[in-house]
Amino acid sequence: MNDDFHPTHFATHESVEHAFYEALERADVEAMMNCWADEDDVVCIHPGGRKLTGHRAIRQGWTEIFANGPVHARAVSVHVQQSMMMAIHSVVEQVQVMGDRGRTVVNVFATNVYGKTPNGWRMVLHHASLVPDHALTESRSQDADQGSTLH
Repeated sequence: MNDDFHPTHFATHESVEHAFYEALERADVEAMMNCWADEDDVVCIHPGGRKLTGHRAIRQGWTEIFANGPVHARAVSVHVQQSMMMAIHSVVEQVQVMGDRGRTVVNVFATNVYGKTPNGWRMVLHHASLVPDHALTESRSQDADQGSTLH
């Protein structure tokens, strides 16, 4: 367990997610780590990256990413599953990146899992992967089809 003090009490999983994306926009490692639960088994997987487990590894990962500046990302197409103690947000992140042709938007599938702790809601897992070009169209089509399908 990590002994870091968390000054912010997140009353909802939505408020943690908002703080998470604000920390990305500001390249603020302290604000980012404030979003995470005080557990040794918290996990973060960046697109194409290895599994980072625990606060030290996750902090190091975000420090390396933020060394290149802020990450301009916004969560769209948010799907939430929730119980009393846990919430899972499946999102598409639209991430702005600089390339040879200037700024472009890359889509990323992300799963953000939040747990309710004595310190309020906190992130316990962030897993992100690049979206293949065809996947968003297929995903929208499947979502529409599921509206009429009984399981």
